[in-house]
Amino acid sequence: MKKNIIYFAIGSSILLLFYTVFKLIGNESSKLALITYGSFTVIFIYSLIYSFQKKWVPIIIQLITLLIVLVVPPLIRTEVNFYFYKDDRDEIISMLVNGEIKKEANRYGAKGFYSYYTPPQYIDAVKSETIRVGMHSKDHFFVYFQSAEPPFMDMQGLQEGFIFSSTGKFPTAKEFDYYSDYKKIDDHWYFVSSDVNRFEKSCLFLCE
Repeated sequence: MKKNIIYFAIGSSILLLFYTVFKLIGNESSKLALITYGSFTVIFIYSLIYSFQKKWVPIIIQLITLLIVLVVPPLIRTEVNFYFYKDDRDEIISMLVNGEIKKEANRYGAKGFYSYYTPPQYIDAVKSETIRVGMHSKDHFFVYFQSAEPPFMDMQGLQEGFIFSSTGKFPTAKEFDYYSDYKKIDDHWYFVSSDVNRFEKSCLFLCE
C-alpha cells in the first residue's frame, strides 16, 4: 500500500471526477456513489497518514481533486444540463405541438391542464413521468423542464429547471405557474429555481 499510495490517490481522484461529471449530466447511481466516495475517503485517510511522513504528493492530489469537485460543479451545472438535454427538450416541444404526447388523466378520468405523459426515452431530460405544460394554443404555450435532483433530505421539493415560452415572454401566474423570479437565457428559454441561494449562484454564464 505504501509504495502504491500515489497510484491509489490518482485512481480514486479520477473516479471521483468521473462520477462528478456523471452527476452533472443528471445521471446518479447509489452503487457508483458508494464505491466512488468510499474509495476516495479510504485513500484520503491513508494519504493523510502518509503526509505525516512527509509524503505530500498523494494528499496534494486528493486535495486538488476535492477542491475541483466542490467548486466547479455548482458554477456550471445549469449550463451543462441545458446544453446536454437541449435537443431532447426541443424534440419534446415539437411532439407536444404536434399532439404526439397525450395528457395524463387523473384518478377520476379527467385530463388536467398541465400534465402530459413523458415518453420513456426522455425521462432524463424531464426528470419526471409527466411534463408540466400550459398549452393555450399551438402558438401560445409554456413547458417546464426540471433540471436538478432534489438535495438529500429535501422536504419541500426543489423546483429548478427551464421554462420554454413560445411567445418569448415569461408566463404570468394565470398563464402557467407562479415563480418569484427568473433569469432569461435567450428569446424562448428561462431559468427558475425555488431555492433562492441556488438561484443566485446558478446560470452565471448562460443567462443574460
